[in-house]
Amino acid sequence: MSRFTKLIPAVLFCMCCLFTHAAPKVYSFTTSKSKVSFPFKVFNNILIVDVRVNKTKTLKFIFDSGCKSTIIIHPKWLDSFDIPYKQKVYFSGLGFKDSIETMKVDDGTLELGQLKGEHIPVFILSKDSLNLDHYLGTDVDGIFGAEIFEKYYVRVNYKTRLIELYNQRPDKKLKNSYQKMAVQMRKSKGYLSCMILNNKNELFMSELLLDTGSNIPVIIKNKEPADLHLDKYINAEIGEGLSGALYSKVSRIKRIFIDTLKLDSVIVAFNETPITFKDVDENTLDGNIGNDILNRLDMYFAYPENAIYFKPTQRIKEPFDFNISNIILLENKSKNNGFIIKSIAGDSPPLLAGLQKGDEIIKIDRYKCSDINIEDALLLLNKRIGKKITIQYLRNNVISKVTYKLVSII
Repeated sequence: MSRFTKLIPAVLFCMCCLFTHAAPKVYSFTTSKSKVSFPFKVFNNILIVDVRVNKTKTLKFIFDSGCKSTIIIHPKWLDSFDIPYKQKVYFSGLGFKDSIETMKVDDGTLELGQLKGEHIPVFILSKDSLNLDHYLGTDVDGIFGAEIFEKYYVRVNYKTRLIELYNQRPDKKLKNSYQKMAVQMRKSKGYLSCMILNNKNELFMSELLLDTGSNIPVIIKNKEPADLHLDKYINAEIGEGLSGALYSKVSRIKRIFIDTLKLDSVIVAFNETPITFKDVDENTLDGNIGNDILNRLDMYFAYPENAIYFKPTQRIKEPFDFNISNIILLENKSKNNGFIIKSIAGDSPPLLAGLQKGDEIIKIDRYKCSDINIEDALLLLNKRIGKKITIQYLRNNVISKVTYKLVSII
């Protein structure tokens, strides 16, 4: 099936922490070429890459420009490494009540294609507390952080599904009508100064983190919809924390200006941040720009010169939609191979049609859920506004069917 391009609620959880690295870390190319690349896959607008850890295991990591460090979320991998952990490190932050224990491995080796990192600190969760696999529909073992952005020019090529790294400025590439925009660097991460237009045609400045680990177009922190004179919003589940679901007020901003780029009617979430392990200073973070904007651009992260280079692609004029299915799904490991409804937005068409939390969807239109993955299911459920959709579901061992029309509730 074609790539899932509609925005769905994020799968990730929040952490705010600072990491310190004692051992010198080194990233290098294993080839004499000035450019290397490695593939990524997209699940729910989240980028997944294969990372070989300590020359033993190839794991699946979220490629996250908004997280400085490398983190493994499944403790089962700790025993697979040849070196012992050095110390315990405790994290605290959004999305959970108590501090979380991790094991710090100081001398990790990470390989992504022809990129090799040596003496890399790796943090491993002591408890298996997440269900990212169920949300994304693929195995997820950890987060590959933003450290490589400091050293290389990085292009996330959404068209070819390749991440390209250059060890020097790719002048020939950047001659072709790319715009340059300054970036403020903090702890290996880049922030753009953007202008946001509210519903009273007032402009205000925001510093937004460039974040490939988020699938929300824009997140604004420390503000409420009323601060932007937004009368219409919904309370929606946007992610999963270690203590349960994360909810946010979700609305649309009239316009956002990113340099000369102008985007209208953009989805925005307030305050809660569905991103992973963000080691940022909460006092300086206004919010984030996520993949549902970044994937509309041909962009080079040029952090060695405190800049980005970008130009719009054909997707730039596509409308922004927020989960028009109004349903959040989980993969089901039962014999029925369906998808479990985790939550439904209030007063939405699927709820009014009779669907409930906990129902198991076994067929969407003519497609049996046993024959498709969760990414395909979400594509079908978010087909287009105005489309009628028929869902067959299982509740209390009874199969039923409903039909309703897809609408946008914001």
